[in-house]
Amino acid sequence: ALDVSIQAQIINLLKNLQKKYNLTYLFISHDLSVVEYISDTVGVMYLGNLVEYGETDDIFAHPLHPYTEALLSAVPIADPQASRQRKKIMFTGDVPSPINPPAGCRFSGRCSKCSEICRTQRPELKEVEPGHFVACHLYNNR
Repeated sequence: ALDVSIQAQIINLLKNLQKKYNLTYLFISHDLSVVEYISDTVGVMYLGNLVEYGETDDIFAHPLHPYTEALLSAVPIADPQASRQRKKIMFTGDVPSPINPPAGCRFSGRCSKCSEICRTQRPELKEVEPGHFVACHLYNNR
């Protein structure tokens, strides 16, 4: 909620302190551009559950979870022509209740790739590529 120039100064200060003192931050944000800039690794959460985790460059270049794909499709691009050509993934369905979540995957009611197993069994976070973890039944057979 800061002015853009002040935000940039603070982010750069954090990065400089991190480098100088070998610090680790837990940085929580909805601003994916800032997350990409400041983070070495990223964890994507949906309704309180970690759905994808890995190196920042890998997550942003090759998202595996349908929720992560949709989130990244909504990040603004500075090039208007590229922005118009990019396909944005739109959610369907309603956000489930965090108090009474669905039995299986919490994203199942909004996922275009949902199958029966998604509705009944909660997926576990597993490494599907070196250093890249995802909680999704689409990757059970890897």
